[in-house]
Amino acid sequence: MRQSRIGEFELIRYLRRATAIPRGVQASVLAGIGDDAAVLKPRPGRVILATTDLLAERIHFDLTFASYRQLGYKAAMANLSDIAAMGGVPRFLLIALALTPRETSRNVEAMYEGIHTACYPSGVAVVGGDLSASRTDLFLAVMVLGDSAPRGVLRRSGARAGDRLYVTGTLGDAQAGLEILLRRRKKSRAVKTTPTHPSPLEGEGEGGGDLVYLIRRHLMPTARLIEGRILADGRLASAAIDVSDGLAGDIRHICEESRVGCLIDARKLPLSPHLLAHAQAHKRDPIAYALSGGEDYELLFTVPPAKVSRVDSLIRRQVLRATPIGQITPRRQGLRLIGVDGSASPLTATGYEHRLG
Repeated sequence: MRQSRIGEFELIRYLRRATAIPRGVQASVLAGIGDDAAVLKPRPGRVILATTDLLAERIHFDLTFASYRQLGYKAAMANLSDIAAMGGVPRFLLIALALTPRETSRNVEAMYEGIHTACYPSGVAVVGGDLSASRTDLFLAVMVLGDSAPRGVLRRSGARAGDRLYVTGTLGDAQAGLEILLRRRKKSRAVKTTPTHPSPLEGEGEGGGDLVYLIRRHLMPTARLIEGRILADGRLASAAIDVSDGLAGDIRHICEESRVGCLIDARKLPLSPHLLAHAQAHKRDPIAYALSGGEDYELLFTVPPAKVSRVDSLIRRQVLRATPIGQITPRRQGLRLIGVDGSASPLTATGYEHRLG
């Protein structure tokens, strides 16, 4: 790695200290950072889950409104969300960075601090990665390895006609948060100033609390690992996916893989009061955010009729925070949406494109 401002070996030594293996995982890591490859010991009777994401500057993130720490956190959390959608337990993380000449060792340390913050609550161990150079833009690729009981894996292909459709949390918040950040960036460019690393979570004027909440939902999402485990351990869900491409895009993945249709009720979509206030202020349809907005990282899942009462009981007891939003239908009926006026029409909203405006 040719980095005049970063000493590679010194940085690797720091990162090795900063990513000490959590005590509960130590027995499974036979060799971590410092060798050519990590040596990991899977648990007996489990299957390995593997997921990875490549993030490119100016495509997936913008350092004018996201700090390096927030970038590391979100990169890790997006991958943890994939494991959550499979009902698995995340165990190990690897990260590869292509750094530009502007990055300092402190910037890299901040990224790793964000990764550690995302990983620590679930005991995920950072076991390796790679450092390289890039001429102009920063790139980072994160891989997470997890495990699950063979019969507990949640897939996209298990939904059947008659299943109830649910989603955790609220939808559309992250997209609204991104809009706020992009609008701030446009204003800063108009006056020819570049904001220093955020105070992007500070509210501005009226509705400040709403702004803070929506921006945080974009920059600091939460993978629904507990919810995924509840669904998998109780064998409650027939199919699941995380909402990274927007509800309309991700339900298409389930329907395609399961060879089914769906009927979603727009009147039942869970919308936060912060999103509703934002949409009203900008004369936008909040349902559009829920259908097309991405990177909420909530779980969209289907439940067979025989298990609906158990899931509804968990929701009533606040063990599971989820909302029923529709049902799975025969494939010939296609993908449909019940609008706020009660009429059904084809689901035409498109999924989220992971590209900054």
